[in-house]
Amino acid sequence: MKRVIFLFLSLIVLAGAAIYISDLEDKADVSQLPGSPPLRPVSVTSALIGSHAGTVSVFAEVKPRWQIDLRSRVAGIVGSMDPQALAGARVNRGAVLLELEAAHYDAGLEEAKFALKNAEFELLKKQKKRDIALKDWRAVRPNVEPPDLAIHLPDVRVAEQSVAAAFARVRAADYDVNSAVIRAPFDAIITNRSVSPGQSVNEGDVLFSLIDAGKLDIRVSLSPREWALLAPDWRSGTARLFSEAGGAIGSAHLRRGGGFLDPESRRYQVFLEVEAAEADTVLPGQFVRVELPGKSLAGTLRIPESALTQNGYVWFVDTDDRLQRFEASALFRSNGEVVVFPPDGLREATHLDIVTLPMNSYLPGQMVSVIETGERK
Repeated sequence: MKRVIFLFLSLIVLAGAAIYISDLEDKADVSQLPGSPPLRPVSVTSALIGSHAGTVSVFAEVKPRWQIDLRSRVAGIVGSMDPQALAGARVNRGAVLLELEAAHYDAGLEEAKFALKNAEFELLKKQKKRDIALKDWRAVRPNVEPPDLAIHLPDVRVAEQSVAAAFARVRAADYDVNSAVIRAPFDAIITNRSVSPGQSVNEGDVLFSLIDAGKLDIRVSLSPREWALLAPDWRSGTARLFSEAGGAIGSAHLRRGGGFLDPESRRYQVFLEVEAAEADTVLPGQFVRVELPGKSLAGTLRIPESALTQNGYVWFVDTDDRLQRFEASALFRSNGEVVVFPPDGLREATHLDIVTLPMNSYLPGQMVSVIETGERK
């Protein structure tokens, strides 16, 4: 009986609370704004669907055409050295960097010249002896060809070989004398000096490290997709060079490329030569952005780079002022713009109203208020 009474009282309390809450809801002050909420404003630029060309942009390192470790070709002691032959210095081709003490090489050259003179004198005597023997043979047997031994021909041939050998020794000795003078093999920048005055060096020791100061090359690696976007006459074109900060620093001639794929990356290789007049603004070892001439592609859009989202979407406003989007990838990038293909269903259109600054909160089909911000591109 107590449980029944408790349950009955509980029901009465619950019913009273429900009546009280219902009475409060009936008295709530609910205001209603007139009309529909305002549409979200969206800035768009009208982009034409047509033929657009661009540039293939890649990063690469500038390298000197020649770069060597200049080694000693002979052994000796450093006798004199150009005081300007220091790391960072520019030297002209043929400039003397250092000289080794070469007294023993000079003596060797003089000995070789003396041996050559003796060999030539011996050859002259053998030749005279041959001529006398041949004259005597002709006087006795004018119609018979003389044997070699009768006219001393083997002696002449041996003497001729001796002269040739002596002349080769003179050339070798002269090479040693010239090698004692170390010269720059091309217009170069000294990047490292490994020798000092009075130091003993052996044949093959590294004396200087040099890089080419005049001719700079760039090797660009392209994916098959990037290679297919190059202009048909790209070999006769010029590539533009930009620093890592984005400023233009020069240009380069397109020399050759595409003849092989890199065995590791399986990418096409293109080789460029930096303009000589711009060697002061483009430096060896510099990392640059290279813009190669691209071909013209029909049925494409040129849009602001900001219109392509990080997840690869381009938003546009349709004829009913509703937001729509499509997936796209940049074919070309240049001057803050990208060239992309429109979706298949819209390639017959003449233009699209592209959203210049898309937001993550956009929804396909959402109605918006259009704000024109640019002319058609």
